[in-house]
Amino acid sequence: MMRIVRHCVLLATLAACAKNPQVVRDSGQPSTPTVAIDAGPLTGSIDSSSGVLVFRGVPYAAPPVGNLRWRAPMPAPHWTAVRAADRLGKNCMQAQIYSDIDPFAAGVSEDCLYLNVWTTALGTSAKRPVMVWIYGGGYNAGFGGEERHNGARLAQKGAVVVTFNYRLGIFGFLSHPALAAETPEGASGNYAILDQIAALQWVQRNIARFGGDPSRVTIFGESAGGSSVAALIASPLAKGLFHRGILQSGNAIGGVRPPASVHDEGIRFASTVGITGTGSDALARLRAIPADSLLRATRPPNATGGFGSTFAPRLVSDGWVLPRTIDSSLARGTANVVPVIVGATGGEGDGAYASARAFARLTSAQHANAYLYLFTRVGDDSANRRRGAYHSADITFTFGRPRPILESAGRTAYDSTLAEAMSDYWVAFATTGDPNGPPSAGKRPRWPVYEKTTDAYMELGPEIVARSALRRSVYDSLDAVGRARGEVRP
Repeated sequence: MMRIVRHCVLLATLAACAKNPQVVRDSGQPSTPTVAIDAGPLTGSIDSSSGVLVFRGVPYAAPPVGNLRWRAPMPAPHWTAVRAADRLGKNCMQAQIYSDIDPFAAGVSEDCLYLNVWTTALGTSAKRPVMVWIYGGGYNAGFGGEERHNGARLAQKGAVVVTFNYRLGIFGFLSHPALAAETPEGASGNYAILDQIAALQWVQRNIARFGGDPSRVTIFGESAGGSSVAALIASPLAKGLFHRGILQSGNAIGGVRPPASVHDEGIRFASTVGITGTGSDALARLRAIPADSLLRATRPPNATGGFGSTFAPRLVSDGWVLPRTIDSSLARGTANVVPVIVGATGGEGDGAYASARAFARLTSAQHANAYLYLFTRVGDDSANRRRGAYHSADITFTFGRPRPILESAGRTAYDSTLAEAMSDYWVAFATTGDPNGPPSAGKRPRWPVYEKTTDAYMELGPEIVARSALRRSVYDSLDAVGRARGEVRP
């Protein structure tokens, strides 16, 4: 088992030891893994099935409650006693709007800015690639501690994995003139993206103590998580915080709104809870409303799934977090251009793959490598054959699980092979920026770099095979539609 050898009595000594903790084998009973981060000392746990070290419920920012509601996250308070990091923190305020996302086991609260770490080595000498997962859920649902986001298998393959919570719905995206007026930047909304930036800043300050290399950080996410990766690529506030990106079934092309329209939506929502006006008094009354009352106001009784809400969370080009749209930032060369993997699932429709191809083209035009994919795995039963490779079907395979968590996803004879291959590619990309490096090198088909001339992509499904020019005329036509809407489609 692993034991952290420390000779630290005073907290100051403990902090000094944390810079180079020693990890040794111990034939006796397993001890508790301990790390001192910038805010204070932590004890984690050892996963009994994998042997991976896990730290859960680590605060990365102050609770965004009271007067901190609808503000950029503030630093987490420091502590002196050793803090147990062996259970999830509370999840951000949300209803259960999807059957496969249950946030209530850990509870929901505005006090929700916590993260989780999986690693197999502690100390600054390990220098392992870091993979930071951003969950999906339409910006209305989700949390970093979902079991399908368990980072143990990726950690076993050599990565340090981080997942975290960020504010959702009305708490993460309310844009209102009164909120804009109180900030020096004149911006409001995008609080969820500011949370994500705060989590990445925490990674830069602390991840070396968990064996991670802060100069090799990959952000990856699915659906709204993929759109968040795109937003971080476009945000000047995230510059230098990450070095590669993976966008799964979401890239925010065409998904960023101008401030005026979302301000109007914010004013309309405030009126539904009895608050009118755009002055500081209206804002004070909004902040005084209990969190559960605000949440109920966004979810009428007839709302189902992600539909029917009275408030739709949207990314906004606020001039600060997002100075312009995602595609415009990439095309102008003002984005944090990094190598990317980008793709979609086969059942999501032509529009999803067309926008993924557009993101690959925008990235490659800025002289960074892009790797395009289409996920085509479908369960063998008739129900799954009818619905195809549905949205979010790829998540568990990304995390290297040998079979999907949901029974409704069905089974195939190649599930384990696909999960091993995808997680190999993802870890290899996090390691070097090339999915063809270790641990996939020599074991997996070579994934070609995207080029506009060939439209090369990797199919990930019953076959793991490189192909080219998928339905090119169809996607060229959809690009033309996007251009007509004002999008940049190279």
